[in-house]
Amino acid sequence: MEVSRKIQILKSIDILSFLHEATLERLAEESLEMFLHPKEKLFIEGEEGKTMYIILEGEIRIFKKELDITVMGPGSIFGEMALIENQPRSASAEALGQVELLEIDEEQFQRYFAGQPQVLMALMKTMSARFRRSLGNPVAPIMIEDQIDPLERLDHMEDPVLLVNANTFKIIKGSPPAIDQFGYSQEEISNLSLLDCLVKFDESSLKTIIAPILNQTRSQSSIEAEIKKKNGETMPVEIKIRPTNSNNAVPMIMTWVSDISGKKHIEDTIRQMAYYDPLTGLPNRNLLNDRLAVSLARARRNGEKVAIMFLDLDNFKTINDTLGHDMGDLLLKDVAKKLQHTLRQEDTVARMGGDEFIVVAPEIKSTEDAGILAQKILHQFLDAIVIENQELFVGCSIGISTFPEDGTDSKTLLKNADMALYRAKDRGKNNFQLYTPALNFKAMERMAIEKNLRKAVEREEFDLVFQPKVELATGKIVGLEGLLRWDSPELGRVMPVAFIPVAEDTRIIIQIGSWTIRRACQQIREWIDAGLPPVSIAINLSGVQFAHPQLLKEIRKSLHEFDVSPDYLQLEITETILMKDTDLAADILRQLEELGIKAAIDDFGTGYSSLNYLKNLPIHYLKIDRTFVRDYSQGTNSAITKTIVGLGQSLGLKTIAEGIESEEQKQFLLEIGCEEGQGYLFSPPVSSKEVTGLLIEKKTY
Repeated sequence: MEVSRKIQILKSIDILSFLHEATLERLAEESLEMFLHPKEKLFIEGEEGKTMYIILEGEIRIFKKELDITVMGPGSIFGEMALIENQPRSASAEALGQVELLEIDEEQFQRYFAGQPQVLMALMKTMSARFRRSLGNPVAPIMIEDQIDPLERLDHMEDPVLLVNANTFKIIKGSPPAIDQFGYSQEEISNLSLLDCLVKFDESSLKTIIAPILNQTRSQSSIEAEIKKKNGETMPVEIKIRPTNSNNAVPMIMTWVSDISGKKHIEDTIRQMAYYDPLTGLPNRNLLNDRLAVSLARARRNGEKVAIMFLDLDNFKTINDTLGHDMGDLLLKDVAKKLQHTLRQEDTVARMGGDEFIVVAPEIKSTEDAGILAQKILHQFLDAIVIENQELFVGCSIGISTFPEDGTDSKTLLKNADMALYRAKDRGKNNFQLYTPALNFKAMERMAIEKNLRKAVEREEFDLVFQPKVELATGKIVGLEGLLRWDSPELGRVMPVAFIPVAEDTRIIIQIGSWTIRRACQQIREWIDAGLPPVSIAINLSGVQFAHPQLLKEIRKSLHEFDVSPDYLQLEITETILMKDTDLAADILRQLEELGIKAAIDDFGTGYSSLNYLKNLPIHYLKIDRTFVRDYSQGTNSAITKTIVGLGQSLGLKTIAEGIESEEQKQFLLEIGCEEGQGYLFSPPVSSKEVTGLLIEKKTY
């Protein structure tokens, strides 16, 4: 069936009418389409129920032990009760003719049904109505002859029914099923009042319900309540009340008492799914919004403050990727318990998804109180968290906004807390930051960069400039470093330090990185075609791009497209990136070496790599960070620079110094054995046209 036709059917279903058409389209595309032949069974009673279904065409017969329950046609939803309750199927289903269905699994149910409050409530009402129908209609009008005594009728009733004095509510008699249900003997139950059997129900309320029946303005009434059995257990029931239609001097009523435990269980399950995170049991976004609204309303009335904290775990992604999602889930559960243990009883902590949590702390006296609470939370992450005998070290970054100083509505307060969280992460993580208006400017600046960055990729607003790498002993140009530049029509020249972090966070860096590699290969080909001596170009890789599974494919594609030897393309990766996942880094570097690509460790000396690790890595260059070159005359930096050069020599690696700006720096580097360098002493980054001139001139420095 065409997707458009499926969407048309889905739109006709009442409970799905709250979803946008784009959401319905995703549901139609993601769901498994099934076809059944006549008499083919979809499922049988007692089978595990992990899916629900939507009928697109044809009819499905629902039956139990060959007893027909109902027939469902196009647009019908069924099978959801077993899915929600995680129970076996309570009936069987088979096709009447050719049938086409959509199968909805647990993940899709969570996303499109449980995750949509309006859809979930509509589904709950549908299920509730279905459950009521399944109870039958024990109180349908029964034409009974006046001369038949109600006491005699009770003896033959198959439902739990009580005959009650309408004035005193004393129970006169119970049907055999009612005696079994309550656990009393006939004599014992006849000594009780209906109020004795009801939990939290007063005489006034009961009289109000019964009055319309006695004055004949209504033929029946019904209530939902809890009854108390003889053994002390309680049970949710629906009680339907009718007059006896007898001529007794004392007015009497008949009460049908139906067990609705199953219905209540379904409602509780759906409520749990609607308002609580299934993994941690914490409130989810829906319940958080409710509680935050209540806290803000109370704070307005009483002139109080409310703190909103946005929490994000540091290093969670590394743990999740390295040790697996099961370990990640166990860690999130443990963190949830830590947060609940740390917070006050009146505070709410909710999980927003992933490793993000939000805390609502009402009735705080000052912003300082919010800071104290945040410090208590951070303290919980000082020690390792032990899960399945493994020590896991995670930190926590927290952003805080306060009502009414930082906003007077939920949306603004959450947005400002999120901005403060970004500030905390920029400050080195494992800390908290308070919202300040200055963050708004930075956030707007970031949004403008992100918005224009997406356009920049499409419009190819980027360019590469090149800084020569020079052999220090001869002054010859031995290579180039390709540096990315962005000239935005809206923002002007945007420096990499401003846009690269945004590109990494949004993963636009993958597209930018692919463009950079392709442009470098294209430029190498242009110089070769111009008859110039081949020169290598080194490209910087971000952490996101380095770990991307398509990296090698993109490199091969660009080398092949422009017929460039891999000898002329080099990649620079920072020490910090390599140390994030040493095994993955080693594997990627080996694959690059097999391809013929040489790699350099950029900014060497600023990270924490070990000699034992370095000697096993397939790298070819160590780039000395510019800070050591700039302050080479200081004792510590001089010693570090000498150590790096000595390390390179012992491992058979070339050393390249960055940021050379003076003849003295160059001489120092030559004396200690550094082979290559780059910096403004030789040349600033220049355009490809200027590099062409340098190559033609065979420029030496």
